[in-house]
Amino acid sequence: MVVGKLKGFGKKLSDAAKSTAKKSEELIEIGKVKSKIRDAENNIEKMKMSIGEAAYSKFKDGGKIFAEAEEMCKGIDEAFVSIKALEDNILRLKHIRICPGCSTEVEDEVAFCAKCGHKFEPLPVIEEEPEDDGAVKCEKCGASIEEGSAFCGGCGAKVE
Repeated sequence: MVVGKLKGFGKKLSDAAKSTAKKSEELIEIGKVKSKIRDAENNIEKMKMSIGEAAYSKFKDGGKIFAEAEEMCKGIDEAFVSIKALEDNILRLKHIRICPGCSTEVEDEVAFCAKCGHKFEPLPVIEEEPEDDGAVKCEKCGASIEEGSAFCGGCGAKVE
């Protein structure tokens, strides 16, 4: 009987170690992406400074101020697009989506936003063992319901 309990404990310990390793890898990747975002933001600030320096130099020489700044502004716009893509990558790594209905962050496996009820298109499913987290379950579909939710994230049913 003790051996059976130890075997179950060993599996739980192994699962916890795997989960911790996966989370650590995700955090490292998120850190790398955030570093790229900081680099892009620093580059934007440098380009803005260059625009100011170029404009002032032209102004001092009596020339047209913003002709040369157009390319620098395009570079800034490209950097903002790059930052948005990197931020989207962080959300993907965290397994989060942004609800288009109310801008709430939701876990990527939910079918409906718990705040406004917006329906999400399903993502490809990766099979994992279900775990009992002790959370309140939806009476209709059995999905876990976050505290304060107005709608079930699994089926969209109104939480009573």
